[in-house]
Amino acid sequence: MLMAVAHKQESDMFSKFAIHPDADFDVGLRNIYNVNHDTISGKKEIYRKDTNDGLAVVSSTYKPRSYKKAIDHFNNLILNSNIDTSDVEIRDTVDNNGAVYLRNWRFNRIKGVKMFDDPKERSIFEFQFRSSHNQRFAEDLIAWSRYLWCDNGCANNDWSLHVRIKHNTSKSIEMDYQAIDDAVRNFLQGEEEKKSWVEKPITLLTAKQLFQQTLAFIPRDNHISKYYSDIQMDTLIKLYKKYTDRYGENIFAVFQTATDWSTHVNTKGKIYNVQERRGSRVRDMMNHEIWLDTIN
Repeated sequence: MLMAVAHKQESDMFSKFAIHPDADFDVGLRNIYNVNHDTISGKKEIYRKDTNDGLAVVSSTYKPRSYKKAIDHFNNLILNSNIDTSDVEIRDTVDNNGAVYLRNWRFNRIKGVKMFDDPKERSIFEFQFRSSHNQRFAEDLIAWSRYLWCDNGCANNDWSLHVRIKHNTSKSIEMDYQAIDDAVRNFLQGEEEKKSWVEKPITLLTAKQLFQQTLAFIPRDNHISKYYSDIQMDTLIKLYKKYTDRYGENIFAVFQTATDWSTHVNTKGKIYNVQERRGSRVRDMMNHEIWLDTIN
């Protein structure tokens, strides 16, 4: 009887982790032709085998891989690692008729240190998988943190797991269980460091300089006098006031400003496109000399 119960729980867990049905399809490559019905050299169309819908024109070296193969691999690693799966939220985003797929595993039991008295003043651990059949994303798995009070997300270079396989190889992402456990351990260590940022003061002037040189930075050319965006600076300073009112003028408030700016975007385009670009800017900020001088 106990074995039957355990088997049912395991079955329920695999069912919960299953790929979203809208992303569960195989893909293939087929020739494309010009107006004279001649095959176009070096190009192929990637298409859904279940509906025959074309998804994108790609290089003939493109190697199509189903999302399911990767998701099944990661699910197997997660469920057989030491990670606590007793309270996991699954979030799936399927876009452009299946041409883009993102999956987040949120592990609500894996929490960073409590920053303040409010129980929501802490981060929880996530994995994010993303891939595409239109060349928008390579096949990625990223370790992530999500701050509960504001739902800001961040992949920090100091502790994140980031594995990437491009679609010009027949290889898939290969990992072992230890990589999952290591990612959790590195997350928890990074959270301990993050708590010290509350004690690292920073002036408004220095914070502005950091934003101007990283998050709001735009390439300088002969037609503009400034190297940063006034619109982005206005947004960042408003966010910074929100977080300094709550946390004081310190590097943690800068961090929360940056992750809010990169997570909660207002755009007419695809939110995940803007989030990816801004997330890269946040990681650049955390490697900038102003940031490093302030936290050390």
